[in-house]
Amino acid sequence: PDIDTLIDIGVGPMGTPDLYERFSSARLLLIDPLDETQSYIDKSLGSRDVMYHKCGVGKEPDELIINVEKEIGRSSILQVTAINYEGEPLDKRKIKIKTLDSVTSSEENLGKIGIKIDTEGYELNVILGATETLKSTEFVLAEVRHNHESFEGVYRLHEFVNAMHDNGFVLSMIITAKPFIADLCF
Repeated sequence: PDIDTLIDIGVGPMGTPDLYERFSSARLLLIDPLDETQSYIDKSLGSRDVMYHKCGVGKEPDELIINVEKEIGRSSILQVTAINYEGEPLDKRKIKIKTLDSVTSSEENLGKIGIKIDTEGYELNVILGATETLKSTEFVLAEVRHNHESFEGVYRLHEFVNAMHDNGFVLSMIITAKPFIADLCF
């Protein structure tokens, strides 16, 4: 779809270069609470129109602890269970949580939006804080949990699909499916 702004939630230390290339003329709104993301942005996205918010997003404003894993992209607010365990977190950091609606309302001229979410089990909370933003959204790509036992207190897949449906979206494609996760397009 034609979009004006690509929102990447859970950028991590390597971003989502394939998606950035696919939407090469779109502005990038990047959201990630970890310091490591800033270094990626500085090194790799200097020529792009980038807005960066160093925070997490969820269903309501808060301050939470994120467990920073050795593989930074696996860092999560949720506690890992035994079946998903790869070692103790390297660090625990207090992060600010905002709603996606509050982040997008602080920016101007976002136009038509595309959203990518990869928040290691926190995806449903992101959607629950995005009802206004979703009204201007053309698509949502989300790495969702279909194995609800990989994190303590994680949502069930049908809850995520129902929340998307409640916001006027339907599942249009299963991009990948792995033992704990699936990349879905709505």
